[in-house]
Amino acid sequence: MVAIALAFAACSSANPVASNDASAEALARGFAVKTLDAAKLDSLPTGPVYIRMIRFEQKTDKVINSKQHVASVVFVEAGVHRLILNGQPPIDLTAGQAKFHQSVAHTHLNPGPDPSTWYSIAIWPSSAHGQPLVDPIASAAFESDDISRDALSQVAYSQVLRQVTLTKLGTPGAHRFGGLSAFYVLAGSLTIKSAHRPAVTVGAGQGVAFLPDVDLQEMNTGRGQTVFLEFVTTAIGKDFDVPLQQPPAA
Repeated sequence: MVAIALAFAACSSANPVASNDASAEALARGFAVKTLDAAKLDSLPTGPVYIRMIRFEQKTDKVINSKQHVASVVFVEAGVHRLILNGQPPIDLTAGQAKFHQSVAHTHLNPGPDPSTWYSIAIWPSSAHGQPLVDPIASAAFESDDISRDALSQVAYSQVLRQVTLTKLGTPGAHRFGGLSAFYVLAGSLTIKSAHRPAVTVGAGQGVAFLPDVDLQEMNTGRGQTVFLEFVTTAIGKDFDVPLQQPPAA
């Protein structure tokens, strides 16, 4: 909870509010947001970077002893996951929970009794492309395009992972994240309108990323409920989220 408070204090978040000047199409409706975890990063990797979400299918007999790598967040989709950070007491995470960890050696294991499905989510240096994963239990669920560091200041950052649920035709409203954002769909489908490009629709198991300060509006245009992860990395001192009066213009 301390990390969550730190991240949001640094980001200066804003909540959408209705106003007489706002278009009805741009207003929020039928949505719920749950903050899963947040943390502060002193810096990002040097050079070009990309967002990678690695999906693991881990049985009870598989233990992963991981070397020190970039700061990342573990999100559990199903089962139970035990995370041990550099000799610290074990942290047990159940479905729907997440935990950030800094760049330290750590161990992943499944205390059982059922298989566990979980994700490792992080910003990686582009030099990590092609490095082998933990075969055969790991696969790259989503990888963004390479991002030039010209678009990301050389400062400290806050990172937050949130889970968003949209009812049919639901939307969090038109807004602009001050940081780099990535979306990954867990259930249903998600349509995202953004400035200066056509709308994009992604389904379960798919993701999409956007640079900072891009006008956005996420919408559920499918037949049922949509659930997705929202991974946002914001330079300290910038607004986390700014509501907009009008939908993004393609």
